[in-house]
Amino acid sequence: MKVSAKQFLHDEDGSQSIELMFMVPLLVWSICAMLAFTEAFKIRGVAMDATAAIADTLSRQTTPIDRQDLVGLQAVAGQLTGYGDEVKLRITQLRCARRCNDPDQRVLRVIFSKGEGLASLKNADFEAGSHRDKVPMLSRGDRIILVETSFTHRPIANVGLSPQLVEINQATRMRFAPQLCWKECNVKATS
Repeated sequence: MKVSAKQFLHDEDGSQSIELMFMVPLLVWSICAMLAFTEAFKIRGVAMDATAAIADTLSRQTTPIDRQDLVGLQAVAGQLTGYGDEVKLRITQLRCARRCNDPDQRVLRVIFSKGEGLASLKNADFEAGSHRDKVPMLSRGDRIILVETSFTHRPIANVGLSPQLVEINQATRMRFAPQLCWKECNVKATS
């Protein structure tokens, strides 16, 4: 039997199982991709909430904190994010010493910086660069607490997303005390 090319091209008989074989993998991939991308945004939002909760807790602190408090706050961040001991935490208290009205020329001073998994910051870290941009505008002598959390998020499916470092910063002012103290409070004149 000879079938003409024209009849072959216009023939609509056949099985849909072939189309199904092509579309099912694409459908499964798109569902996995939606879940992975949605989860990545959710994790970032949860990390922001966890960092804000820690910053709020510290802003209400009226007694000195120590390493035990830092480890406890890291455990809280790990529990809230679901990443446990993988979460790194740093708490830095700073003040603006000079030229506070000019964001590019202001002089920021570290009062103390302690980290669990992240290195402590020094005054030089705030002279230029990315750490300087994390600090909002301050009045002269004004103190803030900068809380930073960090962990590596691994996607639930390999759909084009690679593991990403999630870094969240939250700056807040003290609410009930003039400053946050590390181990003991020494009242000194600020200039």
